[in-house]
Amino acid sequence: MSKIDELIKKYYPNGVEYKELWELTAWDKRFNGIEHEKQRKVIKYPYVPANRFKELERPTGNVRLLSTGNYIGWTNEELAENNLCDGEIVAIPGGGGANIKYYKGKFVTADNRIATSLDTNVLLNKFLYYWMSVNNELLESFYRGSGIKHPTMRSVLELKIPTPPQEVQNEIVRILDKFTELEAELEAELEARKKQYEYYRNSLLSFEDKTRQV
Repeated sequence: MSKIDELIKKYYPNGVEYKELWELTAWDKRFNGIEHEKQRKVIKYPYVPANRFKELERPTGNVRLLSTGNYIGWTNEELAENNLCDGEIVAIPGGGGANIKYYKGKFVTADNRIATSLDTNVLLNKFLYYWMSVNNELLESFYRGSGIKHPTMRSVLELKIPTPPQEVQNEIVRILDKFTELEAELEAELEARKKQYEYYRNSLLSFEDKTRQV
């Protein structure tokens, strides 16, 4: 039996409790058609058009430019001005598809729907991120529209998430963080090997250059 199984058996002998996401999270705005009781708290963030990110970008910045896509950039607090945000958050795009992100620290955000745990003793933000990542396909199905698709936030808020004790969540996050770190190392090693291969392949097969040297 794994440590996680032991902890669940200890704290939840009858199984882990599930709660709807709105019970455990605060989001960045009040959503149309959602009852007030399902959004008891809202944490608003200023939004910056994504096309401004390039002009804000600075290679030595310490403020993350949180895009809705795969772009990763940084700026500084001076350029961020009144758009500077700070916190531990999980974000999904306000339009497009379910590109789930986790971030902790200072950031400037594009049009993301941003969630944070109401009580990290009950739900860790990083656990929320990993759980949403596992359910990426389901979240993707909530994006609808004839042009740019937008998430149906009622469906998101009414998702049922397991709430194991904090000790279990911490252990799950620790394990998944380690695998994420190993995956990044393997990708970096693979990229280095690929470049090495390409160099020697090109060198070994460049007979024309060798002929000139003779």
